[in-house]
Amino acid sequence: MIRRRGRSSATSGYGLIEMLIATAIGCVLMGVLLQFAVSAHKSAGVQSELSDLQQRLRVALESMRHDIMLAGAGPSRGPRAGPLANVFAPILPARTGVAGADPELAFLSDRISIMYVPLDAAQTMLAADMATSSSVIAIDGAAQGCRPASACGFVAGTDALVYEPGGAGGPHEVFSVGSVDVASSTLIPTASLSRAYSARARIAAVVQRTYYLDRSSKRLMLYDGARSDVPLVDHVVDLHFTYYGNPRPDSVAAPAPGDSNCAYTGSPPVSLLTNLGGTAPKALTAAQLTDGPVCGQSPYRFDADLLRIRRVSITVRVEAEAAEFRGTGSGFRTAGISRGGITTIPDLEMTIDVTPRNMIW
Repeated sequence: MIRRRGRSSATSGYGLIEMLIATAIGCVLMGVLLQFAVSAHKSAGVQSELSDLQQRLRVALESMRHDIMLAGAGPSRGPRAGPLANVFAPILPARTGVAGADPELAFLSDRISIMYVPLDAAQTMLAADMATSSSVIAIDGAAQGCRPASACGFVAGTDALVYEPGGAGGPHEVFSVGSVDVASSTLIPTASLSRAYSARARIAAVVQRTYYLDRSSKRLMLYDGARSDVPLVDHVVDLHFTYYGNPRPDSVAAPAPGDSNCAYTGSPPVSLLTNLGGTAPKALTAAQLTDGPVCGQSPYRFDADLLRIRRVSITVRVEAEAAEFRGTGSGFRTAGISRGGITTIPDLEMTIDVTPRNMIW
């Protein structure tokens, strides 16, 4: 009996040691698994935030690239059809439009205004001289491409561009069509124009875009030139545009016989633009884009050097939305609470160059 009890006690003790060892191993494995789960959760969060960061940068750049590519597209049919840059600058380094427009000849590196006529836009010419700046606008409803009894496709609410196509620096402006009389092919603007336009003036539906950085809310904003400002991308911490121009003075065409041109003077015409040297496009400074020669008529004046733009460089910098993914230092425009490691996502910055296809000749 004593020996039996001794064997039972030894066996029982041995089982307890095994259980303790197994428990310890299980705790270690559980700790490793928990650590792996926490790491995987953090990694998934980082990947999600990084994907969002890249997507926001892609949306910002693609939106601006698309509109800059189209900048300067003019009427596609009828007499004197062609790029808008033949008359005025379709790219401006400032905000334009009805509300909150920057002063004439302004330069701001974090905003750009773009104008173009879509390919299928309503377009025609004036049918008669305007008597006054507040007169209704009689258009040629039978012009090439216009459907009968349609006022060439103009409808109430259309943003329309009207301009005298006599050469660079001619009068131009954008207005909103308040109503349309299809029977008489007349347009009634919502407000008086800045001047009366002649029967040779072109008129077309137009797209206006102003992209700018709202630094206080860290948003890339889009303004349509007339009605509304809308946020396009959040957590944008920097936006910068650089403009490259053709260095040759004759990159802005001389006026045709009988026409005038703000970039030339005298007879025979001599260019007023500076030769920047070389043949490759040169970065244009703020001073070069604001010091004249001045083109156009108030309140739509612009610097003649804007007509020589051939390339626009866009730089956008975005940050992680959550502070837990942002650290401190030069990699972060806005400091966060991350202490480093896999949970830190530096700001993402990218620069692309865009060539407006309607401003190359």
